[in-house]
Amino acid sequence: MEGSGENWPYYQQMDLNTNLEKAIDYVSYLEERVRELEQKQSNNTSGKKAARGYNGDYYDDGASSSSWCCEEWCEASLPEVKARFSENEVLIIIHCEKQKGIMNKILPQLENLHLSVISSSVLPFGKFTLDITIVAQMGEEFNSTVSAIVKSLRRAISK
Repeated sequence: MEGSGENWPYYQQMDLNTNLEKAIDYVSYLEERVRELEQKQSNNTSGKKAARGYNGDYYDDGASSSSWCCEEWCEASLPEVKARFSENEVLIIIHCEKQKGIMNKILPQLENLHLSVISSSVLPFGKFTLDITIVAQMGEEFNSTVSAIVKSLRRAISK
């Protein structure tokens, strides 16, 4: 056993080299995975024409959890329509005056845009206002922008 002490630095060096090689391999793997995910993300957003940033009527930043509040929205007259893309879904929030048959105006408009409603809720907000929230799935033929969705829904509600 006395001879094993002489080899100890060799084993330490071998373990260090092995660990460094494994770490380098893992970092290389992670870099490749990041490239794959970035490519996949760019393919998803380019096919759906997702707008990014604020453009007066809407806010869309992909999948981040940023605020929806904006002075222009707070001061805007009704109907107020906001939309946001996330992968192959659209979140739509509408504040409008109470009116009978409002969903009968909104749902056909969404179908014309090739959006299938997954979930929706209509809540009264005060005496004269409705808060409508819709989550819709993009169909295969969907080819629209957030701005186009907002304008289309605003036009349908105002009729």
